[in-house]
Amino acid sequence: MIVLPGGEFWMGPPEDELERSFDEGPRHRVRIAPFAIGKTAVTFGQHDVFCEATGRVKPGDEGWGRGERPAINVSWHDAIAYAQWLSKETGRSYRLPTEAEWEYAARAGTQTPFWTGRCIHTDQANYNGNYDYNGCGSKTGVYRKQTVPVGSLPANA
Repeated sequence: MIVLPGGEFWMGPPEDELERSFDEGPRHRVRIAPFAIGKTAVTFGQHDVFCEATGRVKPGDEGWGRGERPAINVSWHDAIAYAQWLSKETGRSYRLPTEAEWEYAARAGTQTPFWTGRCIHTDQANYNGNYDYNGCGSKTGVYRKQTVPVGSLPANA
């Protein structure tokens, strides 16, 4: 977990942002209180401990591997149950971040499409690098077609 200071930010992309979806607005100012959030996504290794302790069926990994890869195929209800179980196990209070908290953390103080600015590349994020975004040279040809271990790509600020 890392603690983020509170602050204000513009939630949602500006109207003129390239590839903005109709449901991403209206853009509005949001005030966030300080909060803690996981430094990375919950891994299969962490989630599997929860499944074993509670008798839940482990979610599928699409054949990509478990361990340090982010847990996938987990429902919202299972994520809530995981946070409740983790709270009970540790004596600390855990919950899912709100949509505003998640975006605040992901934006890392930026107002650009990505925490890296107007562009992002496959050495910074896991996406289909066979396509370019915003004419910025993000068509690298790198397409992993699966998740990568958490922490294997650089973190935002």
